[in-house]
Amino acid sequence: MARTCHVPWESNADEERMCPLRPLQAQNRARGASTAGSRLPTLKRLIQEKPIVRAIEVHSGFSALVVDAAVAQRRGEQVTFDCLWSSSLTSSAIKGKPDIETVTTSERMQIVDDVLEVSTKPVLYDGDTGGPKEIFAFTVRKLERLGVSGVVIEDKTGCFSWASE
Repeated sequence: MARTCHVPWESNADEERMCPLRPLQAQNRARGASTAGSRLPTLKRLIQEKPIVRAIEVHSGFSALVVDAAVAQRRGEQVTFDCLWSSSLTSSAIKGKPDIETVTTSERMQIVDDVLEVSTKPVLYDGDTGGPKEIFAFTVRKLERLGVSGVVIEDKTGCFSWASE
């Protein structure tokens, strides 16, 4: 028999026993609130301090909670993911659509908002081609207001090669 799980921010002992998300939400609250302005310095600091910044894709608030709780042992040290990646591929896939920018920016922003609501980690956004440059400026402003730390844009029209010196 299926159970429903209401996850309010207030504590309720019966719901805590029934809902596996409760401990994850409590961990996030204990870390403190994260604001749009606090995420960007966090990402910059990580890039400056670490040789490798570990990022993993998330496509829902639930997947962000799972990532926040994920811990592994490596060479006797606990390791976690440093930041989250919002992929256009999985945003499309969870809706059963091809990854050819068929999911609207508004739909993608809702996914990002769900992720940011439950995680304090910095978020990188896959901006595909960015769309028309006149519209992209509005997209970036909205992403900034949400708290996204960076946007990756693909260049599908140009071609370049990189040779190390």
